[in-house]
Amino acid sequence: MITIQKDELMARIEEEILTQIKRYDTVIIHRHQRPDPDAYGSQLGLKAILQASFPKKKIYAVGKAVASLSWMSQDEIFMDDIPDKAYNNALVIMVDTANAPRIDDQRWPNGLETIKIDHHPNDEPYGDWQWVKEGHSATSTMIYEFYEVLKDQGLVMNAKAARLLYTGIVGDTGRFMYSMDKETFRVVSELFNYDFDYEAVLYNMTTMTENAAKLSGYVLQNLTILPSGFAYIILTNELIASYNLRDAGTAFVVSLPSKIDQVKAWAIFEEQDEGNYRVRLRSRTIVINKIANQFEGGGHAMASGAWAQTTNDITRLVDMVDGKLMAENHMTDKSK
Repeated sequence: MITIQKDELMARIEEEILTQIKRYDTVIIHRHQRPDPDAYGSQLGLKAILQASFPKKKIYAVGKAVASLSWMSQDEIFMDDIPDKAYNNALVIMVDTANAPRIDDQRWPNGLETIKIDHHPNDEPYGDWQWVKEGHSATSTMIYEFYEVLKDQGLVMNAKAARLLYTGIVGDTGRFMYSMDKETFRVVSELFNYDFDYEAVLYNMTTMTENAAKLSGYVLQNLTILPSGFAYIILTNELIASYNLRDAGTAFVVSLPSKIDQVKAWAIFEEQDEGNYRVRLRSRTIVINKIANQFEGGGHAMASGAWAQTTNDITRLVDMVDGKLMAENHMTDKSK
């Protein structure tokens, strides 16, 4: 297992990854379950780069095709449907996925060698090779840097890949409102050298259906906001079904509490068919990924996911975040 996280050694692991890619005739790219734009952007962007660079290789991107993000792919086939035997003698690359259980399509260990490329905290170092840049704005940014460092060794960028990587960056930075730095804008400026419709990308990411707008209104009107600055809401299956969102999902509501000035951290609890609750946890001030770790989740310091198996778990999670905010507020008051 090879893991390198120091920037000054990064080119070494990038070169090693390219060496492995060149050795294989088949490369299969995975990403996490319940994909967001960065998951698809880094996965499909890497696929586009490798297809342009190595046209004789078989390059696949696998996992569930989510209808609400199907606009990201301009190919006739969104995600590849491949047989088990495709993994024989294949290199498998996982992007934007911190933990192995979250990898979409659990056939990934069937490849001969595996590579992890990610920007989340490396709490679970899986894979034969690992390239992790914790705190980087997006895995899509890393994929561009991979091309940039090694373009003199055969990697090719095109407008298709640039559009996908740009979409991933826009998604994980919340349309350039957080999780960004000078490097993020530098990469975006480089991507703009390629001919793609960035305005269409923003349109697809910012518009919503009438029913989605109505659910957004419900969320804003029904948030529970605690004195500490923690806000949360529980979305039941029955409630979600009443808005007839079909495959659109509810990811669009995650950023809504951030629009309220008194909210410092927030959680969206979404009931699943199994009776448990998916948790989207966000924060402006306190670190929340360690709390998420205690509820079968994890992620970034200020943006994490978790699972509440029961309503008691919801209460426990709310109490933990509320308590941490109260402690922070107390320390802030003392320092004044």
